[in-house]
Amino acid sequence: MPLIKRYANRKLYNTQSGQYVTLEDVAEFVRRGEEVRVVDHLTGRDLTSLTLMQILFQEEKKLGELLPRAVLTYLIRTGDETLEVMRERLLAAFDPQGMVDDEIRRRVENLVLEKKLAASEASRILDLLLNPAHRWESTRFSPGRPLDEPQSREPDLQKLLRQVEQLEQELESLRQNL
Repeated sequence: MPLIKRYANRKLYNTQSGQYVTLEDVAEFVRRGEEVRVVDHLTGRDLTSLTLMQILFQEEKKLGELLPRAVLTYLIRTGDETLEVMRERLLAAFDPQGMVDDEIRRRVENLVLEKKLAASEASRILDLLLNPAHRWESTRFSPGRPLDEPQSREPDLQKLLRQVEQLEQELESLRQNL
């Protein structure tokens, strides 16, 4: 995955190739199916979405009417709530695993905020659930087959595991509908 650093002067630097790149180069990475990550050189803040939006803006200037004016006007008028709904639907369609990962993070964070789960345990659980190295470690999940019994008998952990199982079933359903 190319890591692109964005400098204050807006220049983009590909850390893999050691060369400066343009937005068009980044677009080409994406077209080839590569996952690209763009970060601010000083802060490390993730700028990937912003950079991809800039690429879409350039495409709009070149091609015109990438999105119908009525859609853009509607999005601006209806505000953040509609944008969030649109974001969730697009994420579900194009990145169902990302949607599941976001939901896992949200639920674990809520358990920590409600003081039902210790922060250290939350970190461990998130690592087990979201780290690709652990994701398919033992056996793949198949709908209808129950997950192995958790070693811990803590009710909060069991609740979390049930939520994860439900999310996996929803993900499988989404995959079948694609």
